[in-house]
Amino acid sequence: MNNITIQIASAVDIEELAQVEVESKIKSIPECVEDIEIDYQSTKYRWQTYFKGESPNGSKSGRLILKAEIGDKIVGFIAGHLTTRYEKDAEIQSFYVLKEYQRKRIGTDLFHTLTGWMMEQGVRSLCVGFALENKYQAFYLKKGGRYLNPHWICWDNLEEIAQH
Repeated sequence: MNNITIQIASAVDIEELAQVEVESKIKSIPECVEDIEIDYQSTKYRWQTYFKGESPNGSKSGRLILKAEIGDKIVGFIAGHLTTRYEKDAEIQSFYVLKEYQRKRIGTDLFHTLTGWMMEQGVRSLCVGFALENKYQAFYLKKGGRYLNPHWICWDNLEEIAQH
């Protein structure tokens, strides 16, 4: 797809990130979300705490939020941070691409850019959580992830992601 740029997001992007997340949940995974998860103010507040490094519990300070833009419009984003959850080095916090921009390599580009940054930080292993009903877990499996349990997929060697 033409004119897609991937850049580091900052706190000035919080409102648009929250909008993308809420819209993505409503249009892409309505069966997986509760009302609080699509409440714009709650979502915005969660991003404010994430950018400050105050959430989630157990996360380390190293974190990166990447946004995919067409012009000045954010059409997707991915956020990840260093962690000790499940004895992994890093975790994907959030990953959303607006429904009309899915299946255009935007998610793949975001994912590979984030995991590239993670490898630069010395990360070897990664985990991501999801709702059981979330059909997008297939994306992670296609990228070489394996089930850690019914709600988590992990990679024990990030270098293997480049092969997928």
